[in-house]
Amino acid sequence: MSRDGDGAGPNVLVVCVDCLREDHLATAAADTPFLDSLRERGLAATNCFATATTTSPCVASLLTGTYSERNGVRSLDTGRLAPGVDSFSELFGAAGYHTAALMTGPLVGETDIDRGFDEYRVREPEESLFSDWRETAKERLADLPEPFAAYLHLWEIHEDVHVPPAFDDPEYGETPYARALSALDRRIEEVVAAVPDDTLLVLHGDHGESITNRHSPLRLGLKSLRDALRYYGGVDTRGPVRRLNRAFADRGADVPDHYIENGHGENVFDFVSNVPFILAGPGVESDTIEAQVRQVDVLPTLLDAAGVDVATDFDGESVLGDVADRPAYMRACGASLHRRKNWARAVRYDGAKYVEYPDRDWGPELYDLDEDPIELAPVEDPERAADLRAHIPEGDLDGGEQLDVEDRLEQLGYR
Repeated sequence: MSRDGDGAGPNVLVVCVDCLREDHLATAAADTPFLDSLRERGLAATNCFATATTTSPCVASLLTGTYSERNGVRSLDTGRLAPGVDSFSELFGAAGYHTAALMTGPLVGETDIDRGFDEYRVREPEESLFSDWRETAKERLADLPEPFAAYLHLWEIHEDVHVPPAFDDPEYGETPYARALSALDRRIEEVVAAVPDDTLLVLHGDHGESITNRHSPLRLGLKSLRDALRYYGGVDTRGPVRRLNRAFADRGADVPDHYIENGHGENVFDFVSNVPFILAGPGVESDTIEAQVRQVDVLPTLLDAAGVDVATDFDGESVLGDVADRPAYMRACGASLHRRKNWARAVRYDGAKYVEYPDRDWGPELYDLDEDPIELAPVEDPERAADLRAHIPEGDLDGGEQLDVEDRLEQLGYR
């Protein structure tokens, strides 16, 4: 393992915003001048898809370039980072970098995601860039020995969203989510200003979020009924729910969403899986990648951009150079699904999405994304479905240690 050329490589900072939707950077849904400037001067992949729709497995994939079947992190409370899987901290550390992580949410040491970091700090939920902790974050990043490879996880637009008063105005977005993102944009700019100019910067979302009808009493009641029937009773509610989503498609903010859904972790639709991936910094030319790429491609790309040569066998690959569409595998395994038998997995590729429920006696779904980009009308095409299913990675998700994280998940509002 080595760095290309003589001397130290560039510093590296990954800023991962929990619940960050790609469409809120690609459109005027929020007011994000700093993040817009990153997109303009950097390399932006507009069709990047998360490997799951809940935090811990997404971050494990981001930091290892592998799917859960290999890296061992199954869900928020199941599975540790597997021995023998090389991670961001270990690969950059072996190349001479000081490695640091400023974490929040469920990314606690019990997951073993902290393995190999020189510094791994997990803050309390109330500590955010909207609080005095912002100054702490800036100081800690400014004081890192060079070259460093640092990871910063942000929680400010995760439910429950608290909008700073100065941004709680329609000029910053139609929804509380958009307004909080507008405020966060300014805070991220402050934090990034604390690191040297020659820092390679990645802006990424671990997964997206359903946001448009959060506080509708009707939606809350319908979803509670759906959840009771489906998650506890094992009733296949997909047909009635699709009809409700079509009937109420014009409710809420003007962004792609499903009326019944809320938050993340329960499904694999595009609004919870399409996330930003922007790379900016020394040697990175301004460009847009429209081809479909994956969260597992982020780490190989970052190592490539930093000139760090590794012999690691990733599930992903660098997006530097010519890029064609890549099959995107993703899972729904959130805490709100209550039991593993409610998990789902999917493959998105070649204009279609295949979804299956391995532990339920329900037929798979196939969506033609060109004809049905909102994913409300599944089609019958067994041959196409079989072609997509062939891209599900080998390995199983059985087993996995039950982690002692109940108190933390309750603190975060998952229990």
